[in-house]
Amino acid sequence: MLSYCEYLAIKKMNPQDDCYIETIIYDIPECNDVICQWNGYELDKVFNLHAPNIHSIIDSNNWNQLISEIKNSHFWEKNWNYPVYFTQAFNSVGIKVENKRGDFELPGVKNKTNKVKAYKLNKVYAWLKYLNEKRKAIPTSYPDLKPRLFIQTDKDIFTGQKLLFKYKNSGIELIEREIREAFVFPPIKDKLNSQVLKQIQETQSVAVHVRRGDMLSVNYHIYVNGYFQRATKHLKSQVQNPVFFVFCDEDTSSWAKQHTKKIGLDSFKDKIVFVNWNQQKDSWRDMQLMAACKHNIITNSSFGWWGSWLNPNPNKITCSPIPSMNTTISF
Repeated sequence: MLSYCEYLAIKKMNPQDDCYIETIIYDIPECNDVICQWNGYELDKVFNLHAPNIHSIIDSNNWNQLISEIKNSHFWEKNWNYPVYFTQAFNSVGIKVENKRGDFELPGVKNKTNKVKAYKLNKVYAWLKYLNEKRKAIPTSYPDLKPRLFIQTDKDIFTGQKLLFKYKNSGIELIEREIREAFVFPPIKDKLNSQVLKQIQETQSVAVHVRRGDMLSVNYHIYVNGYFQRATKHLKSQVQNPVFFVFCDEDTSSWAKQHTKKIGLDSFKDKIVFVNWNQQKDSWRDMQLMAACKHNIITNSSFGWWGSWLNPNPNKITCSPIPSMNTTISF
């Protein structure tokens, strides 16, 4: 979804030019060893979006060559250095583009594809980052990200994915109408989701996105530094009779029910509804329900962030653990 927004931004700045998306990463299952691709590319299925794909102008022989070359690069083991290897592959099949995304590779260093080792390393990194940020005052201004996203050019370029539209000063308001017109969820018809949607609409609903699983190493510190406690305390001081709708996958749901205090809730005093049935091909329904809530508490997760941004409540309170994230408040 963030990548599609970047496509909209490029198209806005270059309306007369041919702009394409690429979904190559979903054709390379080996990438899942480093970053999980979940259910693959779903914008066509969920939102019925069919942006021009670069695949459409490459014949099958050249496409197979391109994918083979990218696979052989093992970019996922080289600090996810896809821009260099993707542009090299495009050039080799006759699509001459300039790499505008950069070079991420660290010479002599390979990604740790062992998930246990990666988890431990990321956990340490997350703690160090949190402690470093804690020593700093919350900034009053943020870098202007618009020049990196709204690119006007007369060259043939590969922009890559910056995933910056979830941050402040991204200029997302410049394409807000296009985004909201694009990301319209299909109506809810099943019994469970219809029932919880009714509850959400009839109460002072607060979505609490508990993202653990593959993102636990990145989010670990927020479960122990009091982020959820501060966020829920703030919501309770601002919202009368809040009902907390906790969104998490099936495995995390068991943990959350046993550790409500770690997510800032009291199972005896607070009104809590656990939403954990939207799995696999239906997991996107959680985003739809989070967006229907009056307020949102999220982790460091673009999935949760979209739920908060798509929330149409003009008086919403959206909480994140990162000051630069585009929410109304951070803790």
